[in-house]
Amino acid sequence: MTFYPKKYDLIVVGAGHAGCEAALAAARMGCSVLLMAIDLDKVAAMPCSPSIGGMAKGQLVKEIDALGGEMAKTTDKSAIAFRTLNTKKGPAVHSTRTQNDKIRYHVAMKAVLESEPNLDLKQAMVEKLVIEENRVIGLEDVTGFGYHARSVV
Repeated sequence: MTFYPKKYDLIVVGAGHAGCEAALAAARMGCSVLLMAIDLDKVAAMPCSPSIGGMAKGQLVKEIDALGGEMAKTTDKSAIAFRTLNTKKGPAVHSTRTQNDKIRYHVAMKAVLESEPNLDLKQAMVEKLVIEENRVIGLEDVTGFGYHARSVV
C-alpha cells in the first residue's frame, strides 16, 4: 500500500455536523487534521427540511457554541427564519429553531474548514483501518491509498 507522505495527528471520517466540529476543534488546538468525506460537495449537508435547533438539538448547538464551535455561527450566516418553540408553555421548554438555506450553510461551513490552517480536506471513501501491533496507525481508502494518523475518529 502507498501512503500519503504527510502524517496526521488526527483523521476524522465524515464531514457532517459532528465531523466538522471534531476536525475544527482538533485543528484549532494545534493538531494536524485530515477530514475525509465521500463527497466534498456534501460537506455539512442539510436534509430536505434544513433546520437547526429544537428541544434537543438546540441545546446541543448552544453547548457547542459556548465551547467555541462553528455550527451556531454558520447557522447565523445561513438562517432565513428564526423561531422560538413552545412559547405557550413554561420557560423550561422554550427552545429556538432556525430554518436555513441549505446551500449557504454548506458553502459557509466548507469555507471555514478550507481556511483552517491545520486542517486538510480529502474526498475519499474510507475502506478500512490500518492496524499494526494492535494499534490503529491510519486508514486506507477504496483505491488502496493509505493515510497515517495517531488517532482516528
